[in-house]
Amino acid sequence: MTIGHTEPNLIVNRSVSPRLVTAATGLCLSVLRAIARVIRIRRDRARLCELPDYLLRDIGINRSEIQSITWFGDRDASRRRSKNVDRRGKRC
Repeated sequence: MTIGHTEPNLIVNRSVSPRLVTAATGLCLSVLRAIARVIRIRRDRARLCELPDYLLRDIGINRSEIQSITWFGDRDASRRRSKNVDRRGKRC
């Protein structure tokens, strides 16, 4: 019986620790960015819903497009093809 002997499976591989911290930090930042994006989308939706129809027309959108515009922005291919009503049927 040897005193002070450490089991091999108890030794921590030090090269894993920085990678784990980096991965955990990246995950936390991704979650925070997603939360910030959802908050921004909800805020923008509320502001657009408050606008009268003539101002919405001035900026080039219909009231029925607010949901799509705030979520997808200019990346919404269906909006570029034609100005269809939001298929989800949500209204302000």
